[in-house]
Amino acid sequence: MIKRSVMMGFLKRLYQRVRFSLLFKSILHTIAMNAPHGRLREPFYRMRGIRIGKNVAFGPGVFIEEARPELVVIEDNVSIAPNVTIISHDSSYSSIDPRNPVRREHVVIKRNAFIGAGSTILPGVTIGEYSIIGAGSVVVEDIPPWSVAVGVPARVIKIIDVKHKK
Repeated sequence: MIKRSVMMGFLKRLYQRVRFSLLFKSILHTIAMNAPHGRLREPFYRMRGIRIGKNVAFGPGVFIEEARPELVVIEDNVSIAPNVTIISHDSSYSSIDPRNPVRREHVVIKRNAFIGAGSTILPGVTIGEYSIIGAGSVVVEDIPPWSVAVGVPARVIKIIDVKHKK
């Protein structure tokens, strides 16, 4: 049997480590969102656990998942305009009824995609390569490659013609 004092000491040390980790990630998040240049933002997003490819551009104020940043994947040559929100968990149903699980799903932005200013990307979404998301869109489902999607919720309005593909 483990002594109560030993267990309490262990739990206290564990709590302090987790609390420090969460505080550290929050500080990194604040710096990443408010850094004066896009190239300065990327390392701070990486340190939070977001998987980021090469040549990714971040506009100011990009909010990427605070609770589960490791569920976000951004591939090469992606451009993310200012004030985009990317969320990989949804606790709205568990807030209403605690028996409902918190939804945690990956968000994947494939290579060469563009995300317009003020867009929101919700959990479980994959944005296909060479796709364009219009400003202010709310992406609730997968967007196929080589397409343009706009609106609330985002709907594909155009498939980019094959002759323009590389």
